[in-house]
Amino acid sequence: MATTLQNVSPGLIHEAQLGNKDSMNRLAELAGERLYAYIYRLTLDQTVTQDILQETILFMIQSINQLEHVDHFWGWLFRTAMGKVQHYYRDLQRRKAVELSEEEQQYIHSRVCSDFNDGLTEMLRKELSDAVFSAMKRLKLKYRNILILRCFENMDYTQIAAVMNCSELRTRVMFFRAKTSLRRQLAMQGFGKYYFLMALALFGIVTTSAKAASSVTVTATSLEVGFTASMIALLSSKIGITMTAAVMAIVLAVPPASLIYIIPGVLLAGVLFIIGLAGIYGN
Repeated sequence: MATTLQNVSPGLIHEAQLGNKDSMNRLAELAGERLYAYIYRLTLDQTVTQDILQETILFMIQSINQLEHVDHFWGWLFRTAMGKVQHYYRDLQRRKAVELSEEEQQYIHSRVCSDFNDGLTEMLRKELSDAVFSAMKRLKLKYRNILILRCFENMDYTQIAAVMNCSELRTRVMFFRAKTSLRRQLAMQGFGKYYFLMALALFGIVTTSAKAASSVTVTATSLEVGFTASMIALLSSKIGITMTAAVMAIVLAVPPASLIYIIPGVLLAGVLFIIGLAGIYGN
């Protein structure tokens, strides 16, 4: 996992808090580079990204003295930016806008024309980029956010939990649901499990600066959530609820005297089915 501060030193933050203008300007520059990619991945709109970036940097400059722990700097900024993105969508009711603008599509296609040494033809790379951007646009904002924090900001689940103000287990369950939703969206457009990591990496590369593109990597390890989180997510999913309802229906339909023979087999089959799904989707 990445270090907490990455390209920002604790000394630079302290100097900015003490009123050093040069340090504040440098901090704003470094923060702006990383925040732009984070906000753009949330909004998928360059104009909106610029507006929210300026608001977030202004907040940082005005409120830097309120930051008590410098190692929480990025989490503090990400929470601020996410709040402003949510405010933008809530006020203008733009959650239903799921299509990319023609300008954004042209920008994306111009970026994917380069050879990323990914084994894809230019045409397939364009199709995959269209699919993953469309899929990301259709995800719930909280799902997009957790995918960005985990896959592109390289945060561990403890750090993400702090940013999202929830437990680590809840964070893992939410990430499981987010990646499952994204996989489903990609599959509907003809890109199965084989393309999932490629699609995420392509999204990460296109949504960051050309200078930083070479550092974008998404590994299979970063997608793991653990067995417990997988089980909880599956049991609370439509599949899990349907299975529970089916078991209850069987129990109600069987004569009481026969339940002692039927229930163990039904429960065992259900548990094995859920464990199998957890193994498949948990990674």
